[in-house]
Amino acid sequence: MLVGGEPALRPNVLMLADKTFPLIYVITNGTIKIPEKFSHRLFVSIDGLLKTNDSIRGTGVFARVMKNYSEDKRVIINMTLTTDNYNELEDITRIAEKNGFDGVVCNICTGKTDSSSSLIPSKKERVALITEMKRVRALYPKRFLMTKAMIKWFEYPDHKDVCAWGDEVLHFDVSWNKRCFANNTDCSNCGCLAGSFQTPIKMMRDVRKMMKIGAYR
Repeated sequence: MLVGGEPALRPNVLMLADKTFPLIYVITNGTIKIPEKFSHRLFVSIDGLLKTNDSIRGTGVFARVMKNYSEDKRVIINMTLTTDNYNELEDITRIAEKNGFDGVVCNICTGKTDSSSSLIPSKKERVALITEMKRVRALYPKRFLMTKAMIKWFEYPDHKDVCAWGDEVLHFDVSWNKRCFANNTDCSNCGCLAGSFQTPIKMMRDVRKMMKIGAYR
């Protein structure tokens, strides 16, 4: 997986990875178009409809993402749910369908261990977020790609020392130095999409959907 800062700023690294690894995930803000010759899955961050997304990510970002990636089958929208935007999840799923994206997945905003942002859901608000995820999944089973197991991972959010992504996967910085999964992350309140994938064996519970998430071809 290639993640931030912003992988699209390093096209040489992307193309080296393209030639080296059989399966790559890239998480990108979508403001720089990754060339079509990069033939791997792109998770493009969109955090709500135009007004909501641009209030978070900057003026004009929503339009740039749509211009860069409409009808691009590599793309899955990666939406981080907050107390302010979760009620737009169905709208974003419809946008994915309309624009030819492969689907939508979610994180939940949780921040750091010392974070007190008003966007981080309380326990009660988290229930509302998860209820909305289940509702949208029922309406758009082919486009909203969170499996039941992935949503359940968010329902029981304390994953200290039980997350394969954090505990068993090697993480490197851009200079190939080993690094932690994330500094100061509150794993007792997990909202991480990568964590919700769990282990390869557990991913086999919904093979068809996991294959769709993993590779667009």
